[in-house]
Amino acid sequence: MMVGMCIRSMALPPRSNQVHGRRQIASWILLLASCSGLAAQAGTPPEIPYPSIETLRKVQLGAVACARENTAASCSQAKVLADPLIDHPLLPSGCKDLLWTITYRAKPADNNTYQRREGLEQPAADVVRSCQLREPPTPDSKGGGKPAAKDNGFKFGN
Repeated sequence: MMVGMCIRSMALPPRSNQVHGRRQIASWILLLASCSGLAAQAGTPPEIPYPSIETLRKVQLGAVACARENTAASCSQAKVLADPLIDHPLLPSGCKDLLWTITYRAKPADNNTYQRREGLEQPAADVVRSCQLREPPTPDSKGGGKPAAKDNGFKFGN
């Protein structure tokens, strides 16, 4: 009997579930943090090129052809050209709205009215301007960045 008491007294106190839970959560966080770095490196998509002005011009001409000719072939060509650009990750939302408008309205109609033609030609005219790549402005090498200060103050304290 005495031996049983000694063994019990020498045994470590039982761990609380709260401490064990914290350690388990901490180990999961460390595991996820180490795996997320690997996933970020492995999941980087290849560089997607920005659509060229020639591509945007083809979309524009396809939409104008659909508006004027009003045939199934010309309208399907306009849709085929504009549709893949809607999901392009680098294009701004305004550009994507114009492309969506073109794909939505590029359908042959029984009567090619002025409103139908304008409904396709207007977004087509704006596509190139709205979707082209904007280059950041380069600093002028001639005059510097700031204009010279003018002497137009009240000169208080001078």
